[in-house]
Amino acid sequence: MEILRDLILVLVPALLVGAVVYYLINVFRKREMEQNEQIHKAEKLRLVTPIRLQAYERMILLLERIAPSQLIMRNVAPGQSAAELQNILVANIRQEFEHNLSQQVYISSNAWELIKNAREAVVSGINSAAESLNSDASATDLAQLIFEHEITSQGSTLYKAIEFLKKEVRENFF
Repeated sequence: MEILRDLILVLVPALLVGAVVYYLINVFRKREMEQNEQIHKAEKLRLVTPIRLQAYERMILLLERIAPSQLIMRNVAPGQSAAELQNILVANIRQEFEHNLSQQVYISSNAWELIKNAREAVVSGINSAAESLNSDASATDLAQLIFEHEITSQGSTLYKAIEFLKKEVRENFF
């Protein structure tokens, strides 16, 4: 009987100490895991933020480069026909877009949709301007028609997309 009593007197405190140690170790381990997770998130954010900002910069640059006035200034040549200029402008837009295609990973879906819509609107505007000209029209005629269309459409999808991107950058990063 005395052995049983001694055994209980030794085991009960040992079990209590063991339970407290187990509880403290679990609390400590959970706290360590949370801290490591926070450090990991902060490091990931530190690495990804510059890449995301660069993606937004590249998308704004893309939109600026496919603006009809910019395209014409870079691609018009003396003696060119309207059809040649149209083909060059559309090919240039596709090339610019394909060059920046991977950046969609870093921007929002809404922003990407606006960029695609802006690209399609610019291509559509160029094609509709070219269709309204005679087959013997010069590149200068097409350029003038595109400039006129750009001036009259102040709220174009291209400029809406640029403003949306700027707003999104301000909200997410500043």
